[in-house]
Amino acid sequence: MRYNSAIIDFQRKRGGDSIAFFVPFLTRDMDLLDVGCGPGTITAGFADVVRTGTGLDLEPKAIAAANQMVATAGHANLGFVVGDMTSLPFEDGSFDAVFFHAVLYHLDAAKLRQTLAEALRVLKPGGLIATRDADAGGNVIYPETSGILLSLDLWQRWYEHSSSDAVYFGRRQGAVLRSHGFVPVWSGASHVNHSADAPTRRETVQDAKRSLESLSDGLVQRGLADRQEIETALSAWDRWGSDPDAVYLRCRCECVATAPRV
Repeated sequence: MRYNSAIIDFQRKRGGDSIAFFVPFLTRDMDLLDVGCGPGTITAGFADVVRTGTGLDLEPKAIAAANQMVATAGHANLGFVVGDMTSLPFEDGSFDAVFFHAVLYHLDAAKLRQTLAEALRVLKPGGLIATRDADAGGNVIYPETSGILLSLDLWQRWYEHSSSDAVYFGRRQGAVLRSHGFVPVWSGASHVNHSADAPTRRETVQDAKRSLESLSDGLVQRGLADRQEIETALSAWDRWGSDPDAVYLRCRCECVATAPRV
């Protein structure tokens, strides 16, 4: 996954409720690994829930942001490391729980297999794995203009999903985990609300435009979009934000599963 300042800032502001579904399964004597942790804002939510939390991400910039956050917040039981999710730098059975947030749906089949095999390896027998990922079929956006739909498509182009089904990964999480040796025990869904009130809508527009602008050169250079498409998408967010009845709810499907006990 590509990280830039806009994406990191966006994650920093949206980390709040991302772990709520997993918290009831956790206890204070657990050691947890957050894979693909980004700037660590979601990992920070585990500080008062588990014994230790370790965040791992491939991007040094994201880990630097996470370490700065920990230093400021004083979370002594959290740590962050640069590492590859397909080759985790931990011993077998090191963790009681492994967490993936908005990570797995970006992966092709081979990388997904390697990643979940590594998660299974570092989990203790009977340990927990929790996943929270997107499902575009559950998104709610109004008004659904061609410009807004174009902007959503531009983000999908940037993330280089291996197939069109990737945006519906959320609903398949249980089946995916089961096929890789885990036993699902709970599933559900929630929405990230980007339109609760006027200030939230203004912030959503600012975040969306800043993200698109930061990606624009890369999209053009790689032949994924032209300047006119980007300008059309940017203008669409201004129009969306000016509508007092505009709605944008992003669906996140959630699943908790266990590793085999033997």
